[in-house]
Amino acid sequence: MMEKRQGKMRKFARKVCEEIMNNRRLITEHERPLTASGFRVMKGEREFITYQRDVTIRVWHQPNPDSYAPHFHSAIEVCVPLLGGCEVAVKGKVYHVQAGEVLFVPSDATHALRMAAGNERYLIIFEHNAAFTMKEFAALRPMLRQPIYLTAESEATPIVRKTLMQLVDAYEAYTPLRNLRCYALLMDVFATLGELYLPNVANSAEMNDIHRRLSGEDAFNRALDYLNKNYAENITLDVLADYAGFSRYTLSRMFSRHTGATFIQYLNARRVDMAAEMLSQSDLPVTQVALRVGFGSIATFNRVFRTQKGCTPSQYRNVYLELKK
Repeated sequence: MMEKRQGKMRKFARKVCEEIMNNRRLITEHERPLTASGFRVMKGEREFITYQRDVTIRVWHQPNPDSYAPHFHSAIEVCVPLLGGCEVAVKGKVYHVQAGEVLFVPSDATHALRMAAGNERYLIIFEHNAAFTMKEFAALRPMLRQPIYLTAESEATPIVRKTLMQLVDAYEAYTPLRNLRCYALLMDVFATLGELYLPNVANSAEMNDIHRRLSGEDAFNRALDYLNKNYAENITLDVLADYAGFSRYTLSRMFSRHTGATFIQYLNARRVDMAAEMLSQSDLPVTQVALRVGFGSIATFNRVFRTQKGCTPSQYRNVYLELKK
């Protein structure tokens, strides 16, 4: 019965991928039960994570053989084997993640997963841009851009696994504030990882460099916080540099170093993330959504949104409109 349901699920996901670009009805009434635990929407190797209405996190329990071809998505993915293990390839490197271990797959990293019969695992997938903007994350950003493999020998592994299982319980509780509770637990996980990461930076000279940069990064993090809150305004690099007290050149370099993106890439990503939330949660016309998140041109909005998400804003909305019916 489970295999039959999984077969229907895969067939349904392929149907969604084909129809999402054509603005046709995506989900028939007899297919609606298949969306209860979420489904995969793919365009090439890019995956669009679908979330239930009140959360920006997904938890998948898989007790059966399973595999995912190479793909990537904007969310962070966490593999938590419960029985046996999984083989996960990230950026060309293969990790044999066993029960008792954890693997974090960074945002936008191409990865594939294979799990044979007799194994069991959780996958936890979550959006991170909106939540992880606190200044302490400045020192952790290099860590978060690479896979984090917690082996059974790591002292952090049992702590992180315990917190992640608490997150699973919170997710499955369906309480009104479960999204907040889940993200609070994720912050606890990354605090634990940060405590493990910072003392083990290559050498004392690098640690001194981190402390030096952190001491001068309050202004940058204030600028980042200002940008995250005022993304819909007419913010330019010059305006933000004046606010932070940096030169335009210095601020540009800090963006690249700490976020892995240019100023305009970060700003556009923030605007598109907020637009995606509005498109999935409101009935505002696409033009109004574009204006509310700071795009002065619908053509620019459509182009940037397609670059970030792989589809137009209207096509993105179609998925969520069907889920609400």
